[in-house]
Amino acid sequence: MKLVPYLHFAGQAEEALNFYKDAFDGTIVMISRYGDGPLDVSEADRNKIMHGRLQFGDNTLMISDVCDRTVYGGDMVALSINLVGEESLADQVFERLAKGGHIFMPPGKMFWGAWFGMLTDRFGIKWMINCE
Repeated sequence: MKLVPYLHFAGQAEEALNFYKDAFDGTIVMISRYGDGPLDVSEADRNKIMHGRLQFGDNTLMISDVCDRTVYGGDMVALSINLVGEESLADQVFERLAKGGHIFMPPGKMFWGAWFGMLTDRFGIKWMINCE
């Protein structure tokens, strides 16, 4: 069993998918658009991402646009990236995610012994970077 985050956007899914690809040095392994499927969608929604999948390391991040509802941001969830022994990589990922976003806690040594930082990226997704 593995938990796979699925992020929803209001027309920014392709931009987000490429942003996270660069941030995590990942690979986009799938993009399907609403216009390619059997759904009856408006002309304005045809090019939006119905399903996108990004792979980086042993991780999967799924992303889509929504067409029929409003997307609300919230404080209930943060995605945590955990690394072992690679503070320089943790800093790289942090800086990439922070571009255009808001840093809550710059990376630094924490009382529990980890290198840790928190931010919200430019899409409103909360991230925690933790390096043991």
